[in-house]
Amino acid sequence: MDKDKFIEMVGKVAIEYYSEYNILPSLVVSQAILESGWGVKHIENNIFGIKAGPSWPGKVALRRTTEWDGTRYVVKVDKFRAYDSMEDSIKDYLKLIGGSKRYEKVKKAKDYKEAARLIYEAGYATDPKYVDKLINIIESNKLYEYDKRAEPISSWAVEAWEWGKSEGITDGRKPKTYATREQVVTMLYRIVKKITNFK
Repeated sequence: MDKDKFIEMVGKVAIEYYSEYNILPSLVVSQAILESGWGVKHIENNIFGIKAGPSWPGKVALRRTTEWDGTRYVVKVDKFRAYDSMEDSIKDYLKLIGGSKRYEKVKKAKDYKEAARLIYEAGYATDPKYVDKLINIIESNKLYEYDKRAEPISSWAVEAWEWGKSEGITDGRKPKTYATREQVVTMLYRIVKKITNFK
């Protein structure tokens, strides 16, 4: 998978679940790039380097890892979560970060710089250069553009969007993404059917 495709794959899932977890897509993509070397050095589809603690019920992979112990880098063998696909890895990462009180501040970050700092301060990584590395990846690849695509519904469209959800015109997901012709026709069909009782 080339770099552009890797970015798009991770970014697409991050945008899809932004409204549920409030994790900036730029942070998600930059961590995936950094932790997996653009998806090349993943651990059994684990592209975030998430370790497998006692509560993890899924598959596990043992790997050597380099950690910063506060004074120096040390190499050790550790357990990591293993997944059937990279998409599963992204979804699990979002669930982990989005559902943990430990990372509560990350969900409230105003921008990617703050998000990078807060996730480091919450203890996600031990590398003292982690924040700078994430910011550099985001800026050099313009990943902040993904954050714009994940912004909440415009204030002027809230009423219409809520109506569309309540009437079954839309499923209420991904308000900022482009619609396919199939989706547009389906929404028009539902509107016409509702107005005219078309059968």
